[in-house]
Amino acid sequence: VGELYNLAFKIVRTESRLVRGILSSHGFHEVHPNSNDFNLMWTGSHLKPYLLRSLLEFQKVNHFPRSYELTRKDRLYKNIQRMQQAHGFKNFQFVPQTFVLPAEYQNAFSKDKGPWIIKPVASSRGRGIYLVSSPSQIPLDESILVSRYISNPLLIDDFKFDVRLYVLVTSYDPLVIYLYEEGLARFATVKYNRATKNIKNQFMHLTNYSVNKKSSDYVSCDDPEVEDYGNKWSMSAMLRYLKQEGKDITLLMGQIEDLVVKAVLSAELQIAAACKMFVPHRSNCFELYGFDVLIDSNLKPWLLEVNLSPSLACDAPLDLKIKASLISDMFSLVGEFFIFIIVQM
Repeated sequence: VGELYNLAFKIVRTESRLVRGILSSHGFHEVHPNSNDFNLMWTGSHLKPYLLRSLLEFQKVNHFPRSYELTRKDRLYKNIQRMQQAHGFKNFQFVPQTFVLPAEYQNAFSKDKGPWIIKPVASSRGRGIYLVSSPSQIPLDESILVSRYISNPLLIDDFKFDVRLYVLVTSYDPLVIYLYEEGLARFATVKYNRATKNIKNQFMHLTNYSVNKKSSDYVSCDDPEVEDYGNKWSMSAMLRYLKQEGKDITLLMGQIEDLVVKAVLSAELQIAAACKMFVPHRSNCFELYGFDVLIDSNLKPWLLEVNLSPSLACDAPLDLKIKASLISDMFSLVGEFFIFIIVQM
């Protein structure tokens, strides 16, 4: 397709062998990061407003303006809190109780034992995250997020896990959301135990791959056909396991889809307004988000965070299998636009 229509891409402020490989295999040719002669820009960060305003109708970039309304932890929680107040708490009850410090320190919260999980407002890959058992251990002079720790996670073979979901938004006005059919279940490397004495053990409580790959207990799998071995499974393998255990996975996935749509809705107005202000053509932007979801022992999914530029690194064959299909499908959805524009012209 790329060769037929002479399509070009550039990669700016990021490195993605997967994106480069897939676009090249579809006949796209790569141009210098400073070139303006491109159809697709793949970048690791938001574009400045003047760059967005300069986009031509046939050009696309992989971020919307103000996506931080979803991907910054403090903004995400504020937006969801606003939706809870406007549309009823029970309809948006999929994030743990959260405070943004130091602004929201409350006496009621200071009397609640917890445990609490502390996160920097703008970090990723498990950096700077830790647990405390008492509010007295929480620093009050830092910009941090304090969330109630979900201490009853669903376990598989006694290990805690979370799920990385991939969500593609191709438009905020009208809102168009795609949830990719596959994802990754990421396991902690130490068996879960609620006892307070274990609260500092990151390998037990945190499921981030970036944290657990440093553990001597981390088990990787070198066979792309095996999806339920080691510390990283496919989401479908995890769902098959839960179904065999008698869990209602249809209900679970329905709740997960509901959570994804409502989270994006919470930031829709702000991002759509920014698009109207800075983006000259409705079809200039698209974005792939990484949603991290924890399932508790009652089979209720909780949204932990939404990631900007989710990792496309392929450290194991299973990563490559899932992420290559994901990126190919994403570019198929986004790429239909290129052909449409060329045919119109």
